[in-house]
Amino acid sequence: MYSRDYLMRMITQMTQMMGQLMGLKEQKRNDEALALIDEFLNKELRLRTKLALGLSDEDLLQMLSVGGLPNMESVAMVAIFLQEEGEILEGQGSVHDSLPRYEKALRLMLYVLRESGPIKGFELERRSAQLIERTEPYERMPETKHALWLWYERERRLADAEDLLYELHDGGGVRFEAGMAFYERLERLEDAELEEGGLSREELAEGKEQWRLLAGETVS
Repeated sequence: MYSRDYLMRMITQMTQMMGQLMGLKEQKRNDEALALIDEFLNKELRLRTKLALGLSDEDLLQMLSVGGLPNMESVAMVAIFLQEEGEILEGQGSVHDSLPRYEKALRLMLYVLRESGPIKGFELERRSAQLIERTEPYERMPETKHALWLWYERERRLADAEDLLYELHDGGGVRFEAGMAFYERLERLEDAELEEGGLSREELAEGKEQWRLLAGETVS
C-alpha cells in the first residue's frame, strides 16, 4: 500500500496543480492545460489520459492497484482529470471527444463512492452529479448505465434504478439473474423505503413479474 505521507503529498500536489489548471482554462490556454494534465498524470501515476481511455475499466483499476486492491485516491485522481480534459474539449466544440471522458470519469467516481465512500477534498459527489447531468442528453454506454444502475439502487433512487434495468436489458447489458436479485433486494426493504425511492409494493411486484416474463423469455 502507498504510505499515508506519499498520498498526502500527491493530494497536495494535485490541489496545487488544479489551481494552475483552472488558471489556464480561464485564459483559454487549452493546449497548455491539456499538456499539464498529461504531465501530472505521467509523473505521479505513469499514466496518460489516452491510455486511461483505451483500457477497460477493469484493466485500469488493476493498473492503479497496490497489493491487488485499487488505490482509491489514484482512481479518483484519474477520474477528475478525465472530467477536466472532457470539459476543455467540450469547450472547444468537441463533444464527440468529451463524452467518452465524461463517461469513464463517471464510472470511476461511482466505483470509488460505492467501494470506499467520499474522499476529502475530491468532491466526488458533486462531480459525479455534474457528469450524470452532462451525459443525460446522450445515449450512454452500457457499462455506464450499469454503474448508474448500481449507484441509483445504493442511493435509494429505486424507480430510476428500475428504469435503467430495463434499458440494460434492451441493450443486452444485464443478466436475468442480476435483475431478479435486484428485485429480491428491494423486496426486503420496508414499504416506506420503497415509497421514498419512487416505488410502491404493488409496483415492485408488477415490475418483478414483468422482468421474469420479459428477461426470462430471453434466456429460456
